[in-house]
Amino acid sequence: MKTRFERKTRLTVAAVLALTAASSVAVWANDDLERALMENPNAPTTEWTKPLTISPKSNAELFASAANVGAGSGVFEKDGRVVVPNATVVIPKGEGYEALISANGQGLLVELGLCEFDENGAPVVGEDGTTKRRPLLRGLQVRKGDVLGKQKDAELVEQKIVAEQELLVAEKEAAKELEVEVAVAAAQVAQASYKRADSLNKTMPGSVSPEETQEKYYEYVRSMKAIDKAKFDLEVNQEKVKVAKARVNAADVAIEDRKLISPIDGIVDDVMKNEGEWLREGDEILKIVRYDKVQINAAIPADRYAPETIADKKVIVEVKRPGGQPQKLEGKVVYVRQTVESGHYYFYADVANQKNAAGYWLLNPGALVTVEICVDEPAVSANASAPTAAPASAPASVPESSLTGSL
Repeated sequence: MKTRFERKTRLTVAAVLALTAASSVAVWANDDLERALMENPNAPTTEWTKPLTISPKSNAELFASAANVGAGSGVFEKDGRVVVPNATVVIPKGEGYEALISANGQGLLVELGLCEFDENGAPVVGEDGTTKRRPLLRGLQVRKGDVLGKQKDAELVEQKIVAEQELLVAEKEAAKELEVEVAVAAAQVAQASYKRADSLNKTMPGSVSPEETQEKYYEYVRSMKAIDKAKFDLEVNQEKVKVAKARVNAADVAIEDRKLISPIDGIVDDVMKNEGEWLREGDEILKIVRYDKVQINAAIPADRYAPETIADKKVIVEVKRPGGQPQKLEGKVVYVRQTVESGHYYFYADVANQKNAAGYWLLNPGALVTVEICVDEPAVSANASAPTAAPASAPASVPESSLTGSL
């Protein structure tokens, strides 16, 4: 005797198989199934079932139906606007609203914290000789250029010292013109010796043998070439100075790269490493984000709307937060993808984020919102493509709890 649960399970499986079949399938179903089971659980199935034929569907149609359940489903028109529910809030990419700080080379994470500076802009050094830092708590406000930590750079510092010594030697070599002066003096002596021998042979033929005269001539030629070589060596030494300076600069860059510097204004969203950990190149350490501008990512059916229908149009984003009234913010469609995916065009809209009375942002990345595209209104001009955003720093009304957290 089959129980009620077993019967319902069997019918559910049969219905699923029927929907995924590519040809006509006969399944057993009954509108009064629930009532019949309640009245007579032991009744034979032939008493309350009847055949139902499902029209055949191709695999492509079945997959298309499944795709429509996802992004872009439920799009409708209202008062001349295209309403897109379940749009996703994301952080704009490539615009300086999100930064991931990673390890630049392997080594020990020796310092982690916001470096403190005095009124002259110099780092504040404690009694132990280390730079004073504030702990990097999640929610901590940081500015572009803030030093947030440092990897061990002792070896790089020693390499810089070696490079500076090599630069000092190269500068001395480049300033040494003594070899050129010696070569010039030797050439003058050789020239005088050759001229004297040549003059004697002219006044007293045979007084100097031809071999000796030839030897003095070649000595003079060699001394002239020595001048060219001395000048060439001096030029090489001067170029070596440039190479040595480049090595010193490279050492400075390597030391600077060991510092964890914030590339944007924002807040510390996540801390993935602790001070004292060994890092490999590319290990993620910090994540910094800005929320003053967000993007809305959504999709519209390609068979109902063309990309130019919504391009550059104003959008109204409605966000519903628990315990509060729905809030509406305005933005603009900044990009419509030309590729059709699952029968839909994906588009992106920039929206200037706002804070509520408690100091928290209304639009949170990852949240689902409803977007109204004002297709009946003129396109927003290019000058207004970027919404006016609030400053990245938190206003005075923001509670302290919203800016600090725990590691």
